[in-house]
Amino acid sequence: MKVLKTYFEVFEMLKDEFCGFSLESEKVSIQEAVFRIVAQDIVSGIDVPHFDKSTVDGYALMCEETFEANDENPSIFEIVGEVKTGEVPNFQIQKGQAAKIFTGGYVPQNANSIVMLENTIEEDGKLYVFKPAKPGENILKKGEDIKKGSIVIKKYQKLEPAQIGVLAAIGKKEVEVFKKIRVGIISTGDEIISQDEKLYSAKIYDVNSFTLYTSCCKEYVLPKMYGIVKDDFEDLKNSLLRALEENDVVLISGGSSVGTYDNTLKAIESLKDSKVLVDGVSIKPGKPTIIAKVGRKAVFGLPGHPVSCLFIFNFFVKKLIDIILHQQDTSRKVLAKMKTSVATSSGRTEFVFVKLHFGDEVLAEPLYGKSGSINLLNNATGYIRVDATKTGIRAGDIVEVVLI
Repeated sequence: MKVLKTYFEVFEMLKDEFCGFSLESEKVSIQEAVFRIVAQDIVSGIDVPHFDKSTVDGYALMCEETFEANDENPSIFEIVGEVKTGEVPNFQIQKGQAAKIFTGGYVPQNANSIVMLENTIEEDGKLYVFKPAKPGENILKKGEDIKKGSIVIKKYQKLEPAQIGVLAAIGKKEVEVFKKIRVGIISTGDEIISQDEKLYSAKIYDVNSFTLYTSCCKEYVLPKMYGIVKDDFEDLKNSLLRALEENDVVLISGGSSVGTYDNTLKAIESLKDSKVLVDGVSIKPGKPTIIAKVGRKAVFGLPGHPVSCLFIFNFFVKKLIDIILHQQDTSRKVLAKMKTSVATSSGRTEFVFVKLHFGDEVLAEPLYGKSGSINLLNNATGYIRVDATKTGIRAGDIVEVVLI
């Protein structure tokens, strides 16, 4: 009797087998690097800022001369100059002196505080300060933001717009990033036909190639479709060999027949250096899932039914992508209250698709449909997990919804 792995065992197996997977890297311009993953630690070659900089419009002065200032007895200074943004002042601040300065301006030598305009009055070349200033107030010191020689972005960090701003601030024009994971997609089954063909008899259009391709596009992946392969062992083996030569991961979406499943398993096992890691998982949907390793590369045999196929991509293939890229779980989740009860009885961990309703509270409405129903996914916002030890979830229970 075949012993099915639990989903947790599959997660651990993926970590053990593929944590050492290495991707090549490439240099790209920082404007092309957004959402890419850094291939090495990035060290700043400069201080940011590289001079003491004012953070407000105001006046630069020596703060100790304002300590007794108040509304009735202001501190009085002689205005000796003006510092425009982008210019270096050609004067120093002496005792009893102040200089007008703008946001981002270079703080003159000897000045140790910037007083804000609203706490002052300028009149006839004199500055009247009505509030004590603190040392370093409204000054961003040299290197206070980023120190020269410090690591600003770590290896495996994803470059969001904020990180691109950091790279620009330290003068980087290019950055070394990992190349995207290459994923080959094969659709199998005698009943599957292309959208170029006219629908006839008991044939159905290929769905999985397109849902898998577009799902890959949301991830750190370069997908490539290899078309439809009929239920023929040699054809599938040849297509698999070609896809493995050109990709890091191959996804085989199977037809609904037992024969298709067997052909996928046989084709994988026939390859040199192949190792079948998973032959069935104790979950619903997605029980007939195959995961294998060929050399250093991964092969997934995915269920043929569109709902099951897409679920397994989101659940296992996405997990592998995160492992290869050293990312934490990137799934988006939200807590919601069950609108109605859900009963389960499969003896396996079940994943139930739900539709979220947003109002005074977030409600999760369970959706029901067979695994072949593509419209089920069209209506779903996400899915919830019902552990094998439970017989369901009651209305009103708080659940974690993984968004899709």
